[in-house]
Amino acid sequence: MKNIFLAFIVLASVSACGQTSTRNFRFPAAENKKPANEAVATFAEGCFWHTELVFQSLVGVRDAVSGYTGGKSKNPDYDEVSGGETGHAEAVQVFYDPSLISYETLVKAFFASQDPTTPNRQGNDVGPQYRSIAFYKNDKEKAAIDAEIKRLTDAKAYRSRL
Repeated sequence: MKNIFLAFIVLASVSACGQTSTRNFRFPAAENKKPANEAVATFAEGCFWHTELVFQSLVGVRDAVSGYTGGKSKNPDYDEVSGGETGHAEAVQVFYDPSLISYETLVKAFFASQDPTTPNRQGNDVGPQYRSIAFYKNDKEKAAIDAEIKRLTDAKAYRSRL
């Protein structure tokens, strides 16, 4: 039964990436109202619905919210970004409690759930909106990303492409 449920989740996340919708996906302004103990991290790793599932499954993560980042358009919608011309990447903001899960653990989940060495592609999703980006807000977060890249490079985790 567990395998059937897992297969359903995988199928749903893969098929969701191909949806066409005119809904706007923006990062919420609610970040300003986050609890005092909550932090926010931003990651792009292909289809954002897949990325949401990855981070929402982690203990200590309250939510992962899909949106777009890094592009020219102020209020992009799915159709615009899917055209690949806005410069945006599909991304998620991860709302988490640092006393329950560390930024370093989020970075490890980011790298474990996709292949960052495939430019502008994750699985069947192709285009610049599917590029891999780990964002940081300070030197400590940048160091965590750099350390994980070094660890993966030293381990030759991605068929020597890193």
